[in-house]
Amino acid sequence: SAGQDLLFVRLRGAVAAVEAACHKMLAEQPGQRMDNAQAQGDWAQCRDQQLPFFARPADPGLALWRLSVAQTAPALDTLPWPQLVEWHGGLRWLWAPQQAGAQLQAAARTAGGNATVFVAAGADTTGAKCQNHSQSAGQGALLKRLKAAFDPAGIFNPGRLYSDF
Repeated sequence: SAGQDLLFVRLRGAVAAVEAACHKMLAEQPGQRMDNAQAQGDWAQCRDQQLPFFARPADPGLALWRLSVAQTAPALDTLPWPQLVEWHGGLRWLWAPQQAGAQLQAAARTAGGNATVFVAAGADTTGAKCQNHSQSAGQGALLKRLKAAFDPAGIFNPGRLYSDF
């Protein structure tokens, strides 16, 4: 509900291992177990970025940032903005000012990854586009080659990841 922090944990694997993990987690922390049918709608909303977290905040100066980090990275609690964490901890979403780019890049690099503006501040009215802010020339070159392999004609989202492609 509004104003509450929620933690959804999705476990997969051998039935016995999932059962053991559920029993251990619920013995250590209060919570509620949901079956797949109950949780399916929430996971679909997360996948489709329709959770309330993804709604544009009232502050027009905030951009939606996507931080890709190592799945084993610890919580990025040095950042002052709330985060939605998914993909085994490897994907962190947050609304922060575009001017926080250097701070977010530093935090992401420390956690073995990078930060990208996913929805720019004012993108609804300006047509602003996402750009890749990778600090690694090798990683940037690899991403360009992947995009070229999957989209050789350059027709899908031109200029979205790189201004020249």
